[in-house]
Amino acid sequence: MTSADSLQVRGAVFTLAVLALFAAGASLPPDALTTIRHLTIQHNGRNKPFDSFARETLAAMTGSPRRGSEDPVDTVLSIIAEPERWQEERLLAVPFLPLREALGMPAKAAHVSLSELLATRKLMKMLPSIAEKQRRDEKLSMLENETWDLYERFVLLNDLLEQRLALVPPPSSTERTWLPILEPTGYPEERQLAVRHAWTALLESVRRHEPQAIASSAHQLAVVLRRANPSAYPAEWRLHWEVLYNRAAPFRAARLLYLFAVVGLALGLTASRPAVARIGLVALGMAYVLHGVGILSRVVLGGRPPVSNFYETMLWLPFVAVTLALVFERIYHARYFGLGAATLAAITLSLADRLPLDSSISPVVAVLRSNLWLTIHVLTIVASYGALALATVLAHLYGWFYMVRRRDASTLLTFGTFLYRTLQVGVVLLAAGIMLGAVWANASWGRYWGWDPKETWALITLLWFLAILHGRFAGWIAGVGVALATIGGFFLLLMTYYGVSFYLVGLHSYAGGHATPIPPLLIAYLVAEVVFLAAVGATALGRKRPA
Repeated sequence: MTSADSLQVRGAVFTLAVLALFAAGASLPPDALTTIRHLTIQHNGRNKPFDSFARETLAAMTGSPRRGSEDPVDTVLSIIAEPERWQEERLLAVPFLPLREALGMPAKAAHVSLSELLATRKLMKMLPSIAEKQRRDEKLSMLENETWDLYERFVLLNDLLEQRLALVPPPSSTERTWLPILEPTGYPEERQLAVRHAWTALLESVRRHEPQAIASSAHQLAVVLRRANPSAYPAEWRLHWEVLYNRAAPFRAARLLYLFAVVGLALGLTASRPAVARIGLVALGMAYVLHGVGILSRVVLGGRPPVSNFYETMLWLPFVAVTLALVFERIYHARYFGLGAATLAAITLSLADRLPLDSSISPVVAVLRSNLWLTIHVLTIVASYGALALATVLAHLYGWFYMVRRRDASTLLTFGTFLYRTLQVGVVLLAAGIMLGAVWANASWGRYWGWDPKETWALITLLWFLAILHGRFAGWIAGVGVALATIGGFFLLLMTYYGVSFYLVGLHSYAGGHATPIPPLLIAYLVAEVVFLAAVGATALGRKRPA
């Protein structure tokens, strides 16, 4: 065999291997994937890259922004191009066990396919009564809420299968609503034909798994769509920034660095290794920068403060805590603030990534728009939660040292000062947040105070932590008593921050959503916290002279 024949054979083998990979569901060609990622689509009231649309749609349908190791863009485009195959795939999440039972699903099957829902028709039979209760503005039960959520996932998947995608910009600069890819009405007939032809060519090449055809048709589609109305598109830098934000996942990287900081600071403090502690502080600083870049990206891309939904408050809360810790580290050089803040940030970012929260960069609800007082109020009130949560972590460290370092009075005395200072900052911010909220409430609803559940629980939380500060100042409680009271106050803070948002109906319902089952993780935490409080309390009662 000649060298030329050898090259031909190798080329043929390579081509067959590529085709086999595509037939097995491998990713799109890199050039095509990049092009499709940056296609602009109007979705949930915002013009965004197709990359964001794919991630958000998969997260809403399946509970995860990606399916296994597949790229989200690849998965969504495959769903659109091959609807017959994906109707049989169990994509739609059904996390609520009673709903699975009502649908006749296996108890362990957390997802259901579109075909199964259409075959049983049980979901459709449950919807009329729910729609009627919604029409009468009656409160839905937990099962009814979960049923309606599944119906919305059903609609999302059905829209993909029927190619209802707002990919075409409006023909007029005065219009804001983008047009479906299959019905670009308002344009000349030849322009409509060009759009539809470019779209169907892309889908056909995806069905046939032809890499070169996919790449060329993706490029052609991007050119045809942008030529339709270039002025309607977001700036190129904004699209590239958002795709980079999605792929870089700054909060996940920050979480890993925070965990590294926890290990470094803990080893540096317990083993008296200053060099290791310094490495931990460097990791904390790097995580803080990444954390800030992620929040800044959401602010720029969304054009609003980073606290419009519960997910974003879980990003802002630890950022404030780390900011406060770095300030205190600058003053006291104690390393304990850094350890507490890194622990809090790692836990909070992990929960934000794993809890079923909406992480999309979406427009804010009408009540939150163009209101400076509200922006300052929300930023301040969530900042107070960060400071008080940091105080709670320090209180846990105090309790631990109290139990295992019985004779180290100087460490406990220093910790008591650190805890006291952090509580002071948290109380000042919480009081300011409540007052700013009253100013906003008067501007929006014509009254400063209305005993809304959020207002009431915020006031209860403030009074509790004020009582701790006054009790310590007056000498009524000290040392371990302050630590235990701080941990007890965190229960009230959880109710204010989480419980009211998800389980009570009020004017602040936009913060979370309808009631959901209490997460097992929260129950486990509450049980563990009670055990810890009992252990520290028992230790204190067993000593004649508590620190």
